[in-house]
Amino acid sequence: MLLTWLIGVRGFLAGCETAMYLRGGMAPDVMAVAEQARDHGEPFQFTYLVLEAAQARALSLHQDVSFPLSIGKVLLGGLLVIASGLALGGRPGTRGFVLQVLVANLAFAAVEYALTRGVRGAWIDMVAQAGALLPPDIPERAGLTNPGLWWTAERVRFVVFELAILGSAALAMTRERTKLYFQAVARTVDPRDEP
Repeated sequence: MLLTWLIGVRGFLAGCETAMYLRGGMAPDVMAVAEQARDHGEPFQFTYLVLEAAQARALSLHQDVSFPLSIGKVLLGGLLVIASGLALGGRPGTRGFVLQVLVANLAFAAVEYALTRGVRGAWIDMVAQAGALLPPDIPERAGLTNPGLWWTAERVRFVVFELAILGSAALAMTRERTKLYFQAVARTVDPRDEP
């Protein structure tokens, strides 16, 4: 549940950041960022700056999809933080609530992934184009200019860091051992201590 709490915090903060960025309306020029970052000479910094600028630009190009999804991410991320905290505390009667929040986050992650294919395609293309600005002798250039590598990384990120973790947590909430834990905590709580 600590991991789902962290995912909730990350989702909440990412949703807030995206919503605030989109409301501000300042989309960076990816090629200008790439040229400026290239002059500093550090390939990892170049990759980070270009990736960040490309993702921000792609979000602004697809604002009609990305803004509502960012609000949904804020709401569900906050709910996941609360549910995970309640589960970590073993609060009686929260197991069903936590399971519902986990399933809602799983469904949202799948819908978001499906709806943001255009956003991913846009930023991956921008990163590949910007990566071509690096000199050919730099080893990182091959990875940056390979869209297939970026698509694979995004699929792995989605499956491992969203579906697998949330799915495992939901599965854990249905196990007999978890039920026994919540029952044991409920027996130890004095009703007079409840708010």
